Amino acid sequence: MTKGNLLAEEFIKHALIMEKTQFSGDYKKGNKSHDVHLSIRDQLRQDPKLAKEVFDKLLLNDNPFVLYASSVYAIVLNQRSDDAIKTLKKVAGMDSKLTSFQAEIALELYESGELFELHGENNSK
Repeated sequence: MTKGNLLAEEFIKHALIMEKTQFSGDYKKGNKSHDVHLSIRDQLRQDPKLAKEVFDKLLLNDNPFVLYASSVYAIVLNQRSDDAIKTLKKVAGMDSKLTSFQAEIALELYESGELFELHGENNSK
């Protein structure tokens, strides 16, 4: 299995944990998974070719939360941004309650440029 596949699988695993902990209230577990996502983001920031491989896989996932989370990181890292924005719009239009709301907020943050600031990026749209 390639490094890209391993990172994508790890991202998916922790996205599913984060989704579950939003409802269970186990924020310690959710925060640990968020830290894993930040670590993956940092690795992808250093290697655009690897980032492309990972996002090519993540943006095909069926889970709305995985799509939401991966789209945010794809936009921030300037990887398949147009596809990621379309994906966020799709998730925002789903009947996926909290995840759809999060996707709406992410789109608003993107439009205002705040999404990049939140992730320590200087560039904006």
